[in-house]
Amino acid sequence: MTIPAASTPAPPPFRWLVSRRYDLFFFIGSCALTFVFYGVYRVAHHFGFFLRGDSILITYFLFTAFFDHPHIFQTFSRTHYDTDEFNKRRTLYTWGVAAFILVGFVVTALNGEAHLIVFAALFGTWHIIRQHAGLLKAYKILNRDMEPIDNWLDGLTFYVGMFACLLNDYSDVRGPIVIYRDLRAQFPSLPAHFGEMVWSVFLVLLMLFGARQAWRAMEGKPLNVPKLLLMAAALTTHYFVFFATATPFLVAEALETVYHDVQYQGWIMHYQRQRFANVKGVVLKWFAVAMLYGIVVGIIETFGLMRRGWAMWLFVPFTMLVIFHYYVDGLVWRFREYPELRAMLFSRTSSA
Repeated sequence: MTIPAASTPAPPPFRWLVSRRYDLFFFIGSCALTFVFYGVYRVAHHFGFFLRGDSILITYFLFTAFFDHPHIFQTFSRTHYDTDEFNKRRTLYTWGVAAFILVGFVVTALNGEAHLIVFAALFGTWHIIRQHAGLLKAYKILNRDMEPIDNWLDGLTFYVGMFACLLNDYSDVRGPIVIYRDLRAQFPSLPAHFGEMVWSVFLVLLMLFGARQAWRAMEGKPLNVPKLLLMAAALTTHYFVFFATATPFLVAEALETVYHDVQYQGWIMHYQRQRFANVKGVVLKWFAVAMLYGIVVGIIETFGLMRRGWAMWLFVPFTMLVIFHYYVDGLVWRFREYPELRAMLFSRTSSA
């Protein structure tokens, strides 16, 4: 009599934050916009009827009006529209916002607007990296991908890789950073070999990371596909922006941030659906107002860059709201402090 071989149990399916289609569109696939905007920049000089054919301004306006500032406005659905959160930090969300804007006017009065813009961009890069890292951690927790060796290797490969790409642009900087035409800021320059050293470390980590995934597959352990796709998207776009291409400051800011903007829109819309489920059309209403806000602010910012002088003062409040967004987002999504928020947002996760 032949004894049938014991069937090997199929590995559990990997899980998504919302659903496979939703996650692939908002959290991972939206990285394609980085390459789309690079194409926009390359062909924008042909549009002489729009913003005087200035390819930098055309690219930046489309980015800031339709992607960046709309995602900034969406933050207020978490900080001000959510009454529980607003009451928790009422002073920060009222007097704190006013203080941020006041600091912006003081810095501008001291002729530091260029440094303020570069600071906002660098702070924004850290904010983008942290958002990617937060999503990576969520995918790791959902898919029980929490072995110590994987936690260390995933974190080191991701962070070292992201900063290795950034430092390729911000090491050996000879002369001031040119924001737009004569709007420039002088920042300290790191030695050229520093960026090269970090890149070499990343390449070693990347080989170890790949070997670890192969080892997991040979052991029959399931691969965390959402995590791998997100890491690939984040590292590839950063490599493209800071390593593979050389674009002006405002264009590089657009290429780096547009992926993050759509990623954030997807996250905040998921939050709105869950948190305000009893409010009819809440997602559409917030998205429509956010787009209107973005278009208005995009026009103001572009006008300020074109005219300079007194016009630069017009978008100081909006620049400071961007920095405020970077700051408060580091507070309001700390799930260890919001167990009820964690349960609400991850209660409907889907399998592959």
